[in-house]
Amino acid sequence: MHRLLQSLVGLGLLRREARDGYALGPAVLALGFEYLASLDIVELSGPVLARLRDEIGCSTHLAVLDRADVLFVSRYAVRSAVSSSFGIGFSAPARATAIGRLLLGSLKRDHAISDSLSSTIFPRGMIAISAPVRDARGRIVAAINATTVMGAFSAKELRGPLKDKVIAAAGEISAQLGAVH
Repeated sequence: MHRLLQSLVGLGLLRREARDGYALGPAVLALGFEYLASLDIVELSGPVLARLRDEIGCSTHLAVLDRADVLFVSRYAVRSAVSSSFGIGFSAPARATAIGRLLLGSLKRDHAISDSLSSTIFPRGMIAISAPVRDARGRIVAAINATTVMGAFSAKELRGPLKDKVIAAAGEISAQLGAVH
């Protein structure tokens, strides 16, 4: 227990009190601000993702990196019988998904297209177009995607107008975060 307490003090998560006690340290505040900042992106992206969903007829999502996993923190389901199965709180290993690889920065593109043929995690018969969201420093802080069933759009539509709209939506969210194009 002593080692654990000393480690937490060393990280600034706890501070030693005068009477043999401990109190929360300043690093806890930093963690809280990071959490609140992540909520801002969910709130900021909401109208953009809802509008994108309505324009293209696909479910839209916002995902962030949670250590080595991609974590879906927002979902705007398409109003049809078939929509994506990625609900809020769904997570998967980032390296196993295109949206996760965008978040990790390992894809040097402005988008990724993935489907159940290219990923074992992706639901069967689904396809997604993903794009990164950047902050004022140009860092990738989130990613969005639009998902639909395979065959609902032609390859030309997926790689053209749909991809362009997803990239534009990611750019709009990025601009709200202070990113410069």
